[in-house]
Amino acid sequence: MSKILCPFCFEKTEVSQLEYRCSYTRCSGKREDVILAQAQGLLSPTIEGLVFTPTKKGLGRLFGKSNQLEKCPNCNKETSIKVCPKCHYNLKYLSGEIEEKMIAIMGGRSSSKSTYISVLVNRLQNEIGKNFKAGVMFTDDKSRTIYEEIFRKPIFVREEILQATVSSTVDSRAKTPMILRVTFDNNGQRKAVNLVLFDTAGEDMEDIDIMSSEARYLCEADGIIFILDPLQIETVRQLVKEDLPDRLESADPNRIVERLYELHEQKLKIKAGKKIEKPIAFTLSKSDALFPFIEADSVLHHSGEHFGYLNLPDVESVHTEICTYLEEWMGSAFDNKVKTYFNCYRYFAMSPLGKNPINGKIEGLSPLRIEDPLLWLFSQFQFIQGRK
Repeated sequence: MSKILCPFCFEKTEVSQLEYRCSYTRCSGKREDVILAQAQGLLSPTIEGLVFTPTKKGLGRLFGKSNQLEKCPNCNKETSIKVCPKCHYNLKYLSGEIEEKMIAIMGGRSSSKSTYISVLVNRLQNEIGKNFKAGVMFTDDKSRTIYEEIFRKPIFVREEILQATVSSTVDSRAKTPMILRVTFDNNGQRKAVNLVLFDTAGEDMEDIDIMSSEARYLCEADGIIFILDPLQIETVRQLVKEDLPDRLESADPNRIVERLYELHEQKLKIKAGKKIEKPIAFTLSKSDALFPFIEADSVLHHSGEHFGYLNLPDVESVHTEICTYLEEWMGSAFDNKVKTYFNCYRYFAMSPLGKNPINGKIEGLSPLRIEDPLLWLFSQFQFIQGRK
């Protein structure tokens, strides 16, 4: 029997046990959804459509099919909106009929995670979609609104840097994922995937107890983009020779990678000596800040040129170069941890803006290599091919 993972509370439910929400706007059964309010930390419940459990299990439900309609017991109108029985999160587009991959984007404070997501989704909709013959759409209004208001408009309309992501301990909306449908069309062979994206507040990465309660999706994620702020590395800070914000000991890449493994040990009961198997892209952000003191012929100075496939030689060149730089800047400790605790990983570098903002304003957006980590994950999931 197939199961669906709720991307909000991470409860796994058999398709045949899903509940439904009436979508008829004039149904008299609308009521305050206390379960939804408690799960999302709302001060007062909102009026929502009636949630009900179908009394008759059709053949589709018995055989794990979730694309059937159910009739509301109050108004007798049909609905296709499925909800998680535990938290009442809307699972309408997580039908179980389309493959879903959950990708978590994590990193310490000021590592440019939110800026990365904003520019990445825009490129996914445009340049990446064109190169890979892929259409991209948001699967629900909530995801669309989150992206428009929190991510896209500040950067692409107002040309402002984004505010730091609020901790999920303060605002439960930080736990709400954005869900995109990506449909690849390869010579008539169409393949669709629901891409579930999470943005994690950097401060939630600074304490294992907070990670355990508020960032559980890191364990459930199918892949992780782990963003490293090079300006938190003391050697790099000395090379940059500019006025920089204070260095945060809690945001040290060594500490965060240790907490990530510890979290998997706690939640997934990984035995000592075992490696995490899911693919993880360790990605240096703000790569433009490194340009003055890295080699002039470094591959980091230009794009990866992934036109319809993942450029494998380029990925390996970047991986090798970043590995060398990390050892030069941090010693062998970080890479030793990664090799010891993670089985499937690559190093990347990217710059979401291409240059440092001036007085909080973005002047001439020129992102570099931001798609590389995501395309590598896509290749690991076999959505796209890698070629030499």
